[in-house]
Amino acid sequence: MWILWALLGALIGAAAAQRKGFSTLGGVIGGALLGPFAVLLFLVDGIVSKSEKRVKCPHCAEWIRPEAKVCPHCQRDIHPAA
Repeated sequence: MWILWALLGALIGAAAAQRKGFSTLGGVIGGALLGPFAVLLFLVDGIVSKSEKRVKCPHCAEWIRPEAKVCPHCQRDIHPAA
């Protein structure tokens, strides 16, 4: 039963972390160890300030800060949406 709980928590934690722009591995570990408590931390709006939210780079699809001018992963210029 505990293994099922950890696997379910890991899957939910990974999905929630990826949706919020956090590390998927962190979501898996947090979800497996803390179960629904970690999921609540990822899903509750307002915990993450606007400056910590992430967007995907249009070139390499890695998560970056919205104010980035150059992607730290692929080194390409990021042009703001008009």
